[in-house]
Amino acid sequence: MEIQGGTLVTLTCVAVLLTAGCLPTKGGREVGVQNGVRHEGGGWVLTGTALEDGPGDLLATLVGKIPNFRLQRNSGRCPIITLRGAVSFEGLVNPHVYVDGTRTTDTCVLTSLRATDVSRVEVYPLGFTTRPGYGTHAHGLILVFMRSAGG
Repeated sequence: MEIQGGTLVTLTCVAVLLTAGCLPTKGGREVGVQNGVRHEGGGWVLTGTALEDGPGDLLATLVGKIPNFRLQRNSGRCPIITLRGAVSFEGLVNPHVYVDGTRTTDTCVLTSLRATDVSRVEVYPLGFTTRPGYGTHAHGLILVFMRSAGG
């Protein structure tokens, strides 16, 4: 089977967009909102309805809303979270988790936070954000922003 040049370029462009998980952009920012989840600035942002319809804790609310978000629960240990494809080596693969700008020591915090107490969650599978004050991490970042005590 022979593919003509124009068709090959079109197929290549479609493949790149599907592989990258890109969405259309508007003003340099990626857009696409579905049930309170949108892709923006290289990460997934959850607000409003995406946080309100969860079953309780924040971790359970995140499951199924972020592409490639995989969760493994081990009795007596913190959950193992994978934000990208499977890794080919042993060791800790969890993303770094920040709550209101403070890095936590593990992923257990996501099970202790109630989704209704959170105003926004940003998940960066590639491990970097343009937000100032946050480090990078090869296994991703999860940034949690709590609702203020005053409402």
